[in-house]
Amino acid sequence: MSLLSTPTARPERVFSLVSLVRALGGRVKITDAKEWLTPQYRSADSTALTDEDTKQKAQRVTEVFRVARDLKLLDADRDEWVSSCELPSTHRELARHVHAHLRGLPTEAADAVLLRAYSWCVAYSEVNGTAALVGMTASDLARDIAAALGRNDASEDEKSFNTTKLPAWKDWMSFLGLGWNDLPGTRGFLPDPSKRIEEELLILIPSKARLDAATFIAPIAEAFPYLDGGVLFREACDTAQVRPPQGQLSRVLSQALRALENNEVLKCGMEGDSKKGVALFPDPLSSRNNFSYVERGEASDV
Repeated sequence: MSLLSTPTARPERVFSLVSLVRALGGRVKITDAKEWLTPQYRSADSTALTDEDTKQKAQRVTEVFRVARDLKLLDADRDEWVSSCELPSTHRELARHVHAHLRGLPTEAADAVLLRAYSWCVAYSEVNGTAALVGMTASDLARDIAAALGRNDASEDEKSFNTTKLPAWKDWMSFLGLGWNDLPGTRGFLPDPSKRIEEELLILIPSKARLDAATFIAPIAEAFPYLDGGVLFREACDTAQVRPPQGQLSRVLSQALRALENNEVLKCGMEGDSKKGVALFPDPLSSRNNFSYVERGEASDV
């Protein structure tokens, strides 16, 4: 079951189920899990739920389990749900697990759609800017992503992406630290991988020593396949007929690095000949348009 095929199985619900199983020592009876996660009274008026209400809520818990199973967090063992790994104890740990899982999926996997859709947003922003994505209606955004992912001529239910799946996708992207889906007065989605990059900073900067810019940029394609040089980003550029960045970083990655520097997570600088530095996507409002080295900033917690 895809993370997008069950709109109710959002990050918070998955975390609640995983937290329950973890608190009970790594396994829970299915009936007990449904009782724990489906209260028998409405919070507003304390009236008991009908049998149909209870049945529907129990079914939603089952759907959340299926998503947790696809994420390699839980498995079924007869009448119990059991952990299949060391379960995350915080939202941050869950986000790290989910990101690593999605990053390692083959392109044809059902859940690969999540990061493929994100890579399209990065490629689209390269030409049109992120403001264009923020202002898009849900129907337009879902339509364009579906067209980029293929099967746009399929029925609405058979599409790998549609308006029904869009809200769940936006929730997961926000949870993973890849963007914002709740900006006031907006309808679309703002890609911003700065939080995810901060979480993975240890991969990019293994020690507190200063790192030259080229060495810092090199592992980005593997750690974040939807960003510059990554396999998903290259695929998105081909699909959208967008020329990949030449001689500079993409608009989305450039904005993320500037944000991390502004928040003192990174410290970027320029030494010597500017021709040897890495160029960022031009921003007339920023004083940082290239850098030759980077190091962890004072606000970094890794």
